[in-house]
Amino acid sequence: MKNVDKLLYTYKHRKILIFLAQKYDKNNKELMERLKYHDLDKMFLLLFYEKKSIEPVHRSLATHHDNELEKNELDYIEMVLDWESARYTKPDKPLNAFDTLYKFYPNLVEQIMPILKRYKIDKSTLDKDEDVVEYVKTLEKCNEKDIKKELIEYIKEL
Repeated sequence: MKNVDKLLYTYKHRKILIFLAQKYDKNNKELMERLKYHDLDKMFLLLFYEKKSIEPVHRSLATHHDNELEKNELDYIEMVLDWESARYTKPDKPLNAFDTLYKFYPNLVEQIMPILKRYKIDKSTLDKDEDVVEYVKTLEKCNEKDIKKELIEYIKEL
């Protein structure tokens, strides 16, 4: 399988994002259904293409990224969860959602701050939540088989 390391990176990121959604907003059924598909486009494209060639396409077409696409409340929630989960699985992205907002997306403060307040993550901190850290540890043994299973489950839903 091509790009296994990148696929594992994205797989773990997706799992943490869903874990955080359950922690902060588990009763939001519409959100939980939507997050099943978070970054799946990236995972399928990684089977055939290098990350550097698909990243710009993904960022321009995914509503959970800051782009020209029209956004709704769920897009902004997914954006927050995307930022917050990154610090647990992406060593190159250590900022929490609050710090990410102010460093990279100050243009979105009006839309994002109410979500951060609702989730009680509306402050600057590099401290990680222990329950999330423990969940990350359970993903350390993920492998190519887990990726295949996830992709096949998605295809079966189509």
